[in-house]
Amino acid sequence: MADRISTSWSYNQSLGDMLNLQVQINETSAKISSGKELLTASDDPVAYARVLQLDQEINQMEQYEDNITLLDSRLELEDGVLSSVNNVLGSIRELTVQAGNEGVYTDTDLQSMADEMQQYLEEIVALANSTDGTGDYLFAGYQSEEPAFVESPGGGYSYEGDEGVRYMQISSSITLASSDSGKDVFLDIDSVSNSFYTSGSSSNTGSGIVSQGITVDQEALDAYFPEDIVIEFQNELDVDPPQTNYTVYRQSDGRVIDGLENVEYVEGQDISVAGMTVEITGDPDAGDEFYIETSSSQSMFVTIEKLIYALENYGSDSEYTELYSAAIEDALSNLDNAIDNVSSVRANIGTRLNATEDMSDQLADNILSAQEIRSDLEDLDYAAAVSQLTYEEFVLEAVQQTYTSINQLSLFDYL
Repeated sequence: MADRISTSWSYNQSLGDMLNLQVQINETSAKISSGKELLTASDDPVAYARVLQLDQEINQMEQYEDNITLLDSRLELEDGVLSSVNNVLGSIRELTVQAGNEGVYTDTDLQSMADEMQQYLEEIVALANSTDGTGDYLFAGYQSEEPAFVESPGGGYSYEGDEGVRYMQISSSITLASSDSGKDVFLDIDSVSNSFYTSGSSSNTGSGIVSQGITVDQEALDAYFPEDIVIEFQNELDVDPPQTNYTVYRQSDGRVIDGLENVEYVEGQDISVAGMTVEITGDPDAGDEFYIETSSSQSMFVTIEKLIYALENYGSDSEYTELYSAAIEDALSNLDNAIDNVSSVRANIGTRLNATEDMSDQLADNILSAQEIRSDLEDLDYAAAVSQLTYEEFVLEAVQQTYTSINQLSLFDYL
């Protein structure tokens, strides 16, 4: 009876050993196939948890690398656009220096220069409306789905973007601007002196267009600054005989400017107030409004438009020699300010690109270090694993032989 119990126990023990050995062989084979020492948390809970942590850290750092690639691409694109802007501004400046040679050029020559400057202006507007590879407008801030600058029906260019700046994270503690507001780049440029810009109301129904005009008396403008002006077209029946007319008043309190109430409208005629002169062309409707806004800054668009206005209206007339010279001098100074402003933005872009380069190198080193630590924790020692598999297969074969021997015994062997 004892022999039968012993044989049964040996039988069950051998069977259990075979099953356990087969599990071990399967696990060792799986490790060899995957090349990994750690397949499940049970292999080494502490090491397995550390590997998971390293995987997360590496994935995050690789995401930062992807962000840097996108950021570099966008910044390099913006820098290229701004380089082109400064090249165009430089060409306008050269043309302005030529135009400043008084008495040399005829009306036809000056008009030709004005036409060329108009083409340059349109080129700058096109550059200011550049898009990135996804169709977003570079300088529109958060309103990047629409052009940053549009030509206003009543004259001038309006900024349709906002001051929003997009940022990209390139490390756990560093975010960098991936864009610059068009307002900062093209509009908010220090003027050599108090200036003004014009625009038409978006609700105007007529075809009137207001020019950017010119400063004819800087002292008068300085005295009036920072007040703004409204030119409002009145009902034709307000005067006798009925005719198109306008009234000029201060925007702050609605007070009518002396001598500028119900003035007969003559297309293209100078409208002068507080040292500023503009002209309106087209056919304004009653209720249409045009604005003259004083400012200590001047957009590069307005600088060019004022320069064109001076060339077309005052360049060859000896009566306006002093006025024309002042306009050219102001234009050169304001063009220099515009070039300096763009150069400053480009310098800032260069600083950001240097930062991404440094961070890219640091991330590459950190990723490599983390990968090496992960490799030490999870990578398989193939030689040791193959040796272990060989040993496990040898032991399994021995146990199988024992199991077979026990299984072949019969009751007669114990009689």
